Amino acid sequence: MDATDKLSIREVSFQDDAFDIQALGNYNLYLSIGQDGLEICVIDTQTNRCLILEHYSFYVNLSHNQLTSHLNWIYDNHLFLKAYRWNEIKIAYRGKAFTLVPQALFEEDEAVKYLKHLTDVTIDQTICYSEIENLNIMNVFLVETELVAWFENIYALSEKMSFVHQTASLLKGLKQQRQSGPSGLAQLFLHVESEYLTLSILKDDQLEFCNVFAYKTEQDFLYYVLLVIDELRYFPDKSIVNLTGNIMPDSSIYKLLDQYIQKVEITLNQSSVSWVKFNDKFDKDVYQYFDLFSLHL
Repeated sequence: MDATDKLSIREVSFQDDAFDIQALGNYNLYLSIGQDGLEICVIDTQTNRCLILEHYSFYVNLSHNQLTSHLNWIYDNHLFLKAYRWNEIKIAYRGKAFTLVPQALFEEDEAVKYLKHLTDVTIDQTICYSEIENLNIMNVFLVETELVAWFENIYALSEKMSFVHQTASLLKGLKQQRQSGPSGLAQLFLHVESEYLTLSILKDDQLEFCNVFAYKTEQDFLYYVLLVIDELRYFPDKSIVNLTGNIMPDSSIYKLLDQYIQKVEITLNQSSVSWVKFNDKFDKDVYQYFDLFSLHL
């Protein structure tokens, strides 16, 4: 781990020997940003090879003003993040305010109404949306206008930059790699962060459920999982939970889930993420950055 300043620490820093700062036009830059950290991935569009993976973890959840201020610090001290000659820049926002609308029913002019059913939309927020093509769903979400403006200013000369919600990349990735589970078991996909849980269920290749829950304790986490299982009329002893994100097999959350759920597992590895290639020196846990790698879909 590399200390950066008083607000964050660089937990992961991987660079492939093939990375060439003169060849940024052949690379896609993928960013995942939230109040708890920044994740960075660079993938060669010609080989689909992961060339860069970095993770800045914030010591505390930053306010929106603190977030843009700290991004300035990170970017000012980074070798290539301010460059704009990327083939494509895609930014995934990790936030709780989002909704999913069937693509056939989506109307751009109605985007604010979709969100107002779920949350207050304020003047300092920007409404964004993107399509989840392999599920025929539109993802509508809120991003702080200050953050959108900050990235638009940094990459003002970039020809191709877009915002998506974290759930968009997660769902695309889950649909792309999903394999049939054991017969008779309901499959739940849990993406774990320090204070948020994204719970998704795909059934017969269609999305049945997706939501983000804020939690403080392991008991909160378990409660939401069991609540969804109960509401959808599944059974804990006939369910399988697949975990991604900030989770380890020896963590308290994993152990607690294992007491109540028939099968709890972490199965995603490099072969699961078939759309990204890794060299022999890449030793990071792919499942922890599954949402980030799925931006390449």
